Amino acid sequence: MDFNTVESQLDGIREIFETARREDGWNLDEEMLFSYYFVDTDIDKLEQIGLDLEKQGYDFIGIFELGDEESDEPTGEYMLQLDRVERHTPESLAARNVELQKLADDNGLASYDGWEFGEDGDFDEDEDEEQ
Repeated sequence: MDFNTVESQLDGIREIFETARREDGWNLDEEMLFSYYFVDTDIDKLEQIGLDLEKQGYDFIGIFELGDEESDEPTGEYMLQLDRVERHTPESLAARNVELQKLADDNGLASYDGWEFGEDGDFDEDEDEEQ
């Protein structure tokens, strides 16, 4: 997904939100747990972004080494995960993505790798183990 403009994301986000309402029964008018991801080969740069965003109310979850999908061998890339409980409309989430993409660009990160969301407090240990 292109995170450089709000307009480029709206159809996709609206579809994801509608599916969450219809199939999962989620009330997106309430606060949800949003996770945001950045990728780079430089752990120090990722850590600095994480600490900066933590000061702005994000939860610094961690930096994880990425492995090749087939061999599971390290790729030399790392992923920063930040969480935040908040409410979004498709428009506000798209605007947040533009901000985070700009932050990644301004700090020379390889990528802002996107977002995912779920109900606040909805942690499924079994699902994590399967991945």
